[in-house]
Amino acid sequence: MRRRVSGIAAAVAAALALGFGGTAAAAAPTGNPDGGKGRAECAPGVPLGPEGERFYDPPSPLPEGEHGDLIWARRVQAPGGARACRILYLSTLGDGRPVAVSGIVAWPDRAAPRQGRNVVAWAHGTVGGPRMCAPSAVPDPAVDLVDYFTYESPWGIDVGVPALTDLLAAGDVVVGTDYQGLGTPGVHQYVVGATESRNVLDSVRAARQIDLTHANDKAAVLGWSQGGGAAMFINQTVRHYTPETRLVGVAGLAPAADIGPEFEGLVLPGPTDATSPSHQAALRVNVYRGFLAAYPELRATDVLRPAGLDALQGDGVACIEHFSDVIQNNVGNTGQLDTLFTPVPQVPRAWYERFHENTPGYAAGVAPVLVMQGTADTVINPNSTTEYVKRACGFSQPVQYTKYQGATHQTIPFVARSEYLAWIADRFAGRTAPSNC
Repeated sequence: MRRRVSGIAAAVAAALALGFGGTAAAAAPTGNPDGGKGRAECAPGVPLGPEGERFYDPPSPLPEGEHGDLIWARRVQAPGGARACRILYLSTLGDGRPVAVSGIVAWPDRAAPRQGRNVVAWAHGTVGGPRMCAPSAVPDPAVDLVDYFTYESPWGIDVGVPALTDLLAAGDVVVGTDYQGLGTPGVHQYVVGATESRNVLDSVRAARQIDLTHANDKAAVLGWSQGGGAAMFINQTVRHYTPETRLVGVAGLAPAADIGPEFEGLVLPGPTDATSPSHQAALRVNVYRGFLAAYPELRATDVLRPAGLDALQGDGVACIEHFSDVIQNNVGNTGQLDTLFTPVPQVPRAWYERFHENTPGYAAGVAPVLVMQGTADTVINPNSTTEYVKRACGFSQPVQYTKYQGATHQTIPFVARSEYLAWIADRFAGRTAPSNC
């Protein structure tokens, strides 16, 4: 098992002494983030990161080490009977360049079983493009999922992990990445499969480096929307990137797993409502921004008209719901969404080639798959999800596809809770996976 924390501790200490410039615009805590217990140390042997926004500014240059190595961490509030930390760790982009990525890890605060604890990697859904949209950057990120569209949420994004307290009660370690470019510097490579999957897999490695977690080499991935697509991509890449990780299953809640066909207009339209066209436009701009960051040969003017180029700049300023509201106000209310985008037939083939190579399901996975989709989802087209499932069923791994009648994009993590909790527990227990291909 990899334990490289001590190897980079000296470099981190030197960097902390120098301080950093820049900010991650989210409001991270400025006092003791450990519930008033008087100490912010994550765990023995783990370098303590700075307070507040400076936590997200990594050392420059980055410390040497392997992808998945912890840079630093800081304790945060945790559910009862558990401990949790905000973490910063090494990862890579799809092209292999090293980056720092932030996230959270939580684990039961009790004796671990002899075989160690299984790891559940949470891959969150779309929050937008700016650094400030990182889910870990709120004061108390280690909580059960707080739905943005509820009166209980004070945040501009979805925060937390679905059924976190249930997973911890089951004895699992839970780790959630922010992905590259959220929290940490750089343009977020939204739905770029190689980058996202590496960020998630390296979060699992980082969790294992905290000795108190007692994390073993078994892992399952639970993803929602953007993260659901990442989970499906991980199933195809884990053996090459982190061969020591024994992936037991990937579960996707309304996964963004059909980018290529959807963007090329090859899928039947899905449900819609009064504001969903503007929300879809915001997502499209977010995709373009992520791909422009990942693929220098692509040009913004090939896919965006002047009004869309203005929106592209705004995608680096506002989190996704704010951004979609601005689009609704500026062009959606007047029926001018078409002023943002180049018509599909005029988009160069190079863009669609990149979309298709970042679409999972065209290659074999190594673990069973669970897909959960609401029929009333206006964000992820249920017809696109069905197309992904058809591709995945063409390979040897079991694929279980459950449609939830009337469920929306926001309700699916809650209505499907009992299914994914039981399914993940069964995968860790080694039981035969169901399939309805």
